[in-house]
Amino acid sequence: MTTLRVRSATASVLTILLTVAALVSAAPASAAPTATAPAGFTAAELVGPYASDVPPTGTYVPVLDGFDDLRRNHPGVIAKNLRTVQQINASATPAQRADAIAINYDDRLVSLSSALGDRLGAAFRGLLASGKMPKVSALAAGDTARAGLPLGTTLIEKEIYDNPRPFVVAPRSITRSDRPGGHLYAELVNSGSYPSGHTNMGYWKAALLAYWLPELGPQIIARAGDIGRSRIVLGVHYPLDVMGGRIMAQDIIAARLNDPAFARLIDAAGVQLRSQLTAAVGEPLSTFISRDRQYLTTQQAVTSHRTDLTYGFDVLRPGLKNSIPPSAAALLRSRFPRLTDAQRLDILRRTAIRSGYPLDLAGPNGGWVRIDLAAAYAARP
Repeated sequence: MTTLRVRSATASVLTILLTVAALVSAAPASAAPTATAPAGFTAAELVGPYASDVPPTGTYVPVLDGFDDLRRNHPGVIAKNLRTVQQINASATPAQRADAIAINYDDRLVSLSSALGDRLGAAFRGLLASGKMPKVSALAAGDTARAGLPLGTTLIEKEIYDNPRPFVVAPRSITRSDRPGGHLYAELVNSGSYPSGHTNMGYWKAALLAYWLPELGPQIIARAGDIGRSRIVLGVHYPLDVMGGRIMAQDIIAARLNDPAFARLIDAAGVQLRSQLTAAVGEPLSTFISRDRQYLTTQQAVTSHRTDLTYGFDVLRPGLKNSIPPSAAALLRSRFPRLTDAQRLDILRRTAIRSGYPLDLAGPNGGWVRIDLAAAYAARP
């Protein structure tokens, strides 16, 4: 990483910090809740600042930096990275292409809502659109969602790694798919590919949504995997970009949940979400979910997501030693509320893939790529 790139990244950090401060400080103070307008967060609650707003090193490079090693030392992995894009892009069905286009333009929270089931997903989208879940919207809706800002956008990391996208590297072998009058490829041609921003946002929003609705955790996490794969279908990202986006997303939400002040916001939004959904469907959520048409069964969700963890890459370093980061245990607190964090961490370790796949790192910054959150949500204590 050159000095110029580090300086540029530092400037980006300052720009994002100023942007988020302006966005959240401009939010109006919450009105008193009414039957039609539930209370949102106050501007002071959104501004914070919070300890989890900025990672310890200022960027997420420490947990993502397995990519530089692959570029320097493992040309075979990089070559397979492109071949996999070409294969997935070429074999995509019309339905997969249509879903990928919709995901590109929709808010990731809306894209994730299909995982809730036919009727519950529709109820969720209706509540979101009508402003009846303002706390959920503040934390997880749109590109300026507070849980992801100020440093969860991938803008800094993309600038640092500066990796050209598949459709730029191999234009003749990538089929482009966009809506009429769309601007997808023109917007992305000069931006770096690693890590995937759509995937990052899809996974951290999925981790929050699963935290709020743990009974549908495997399905929600599997849908996040679909969001990542959609970027490969379009030929705008590689598998390693998607894997990197997932790594970063898990680190972001684990940090939020381990920050007691911010975790209070997450819990308050979850209470509002469940209350509004229950009122909308007119019966306990567990009953409604049992009668809804599922996006996937739990087993289907776990199986689907497992394939998205490695994209067919082989283990690169069989002897690599690391463990699941202890902070990740917080991801399962709502799923296993009676367990300790040590017991939740054990579930993450039991359901994880083995160490040594591409992007896995030794030491305290490693282990993130190994987490299989869909399997962990489906696990028994």
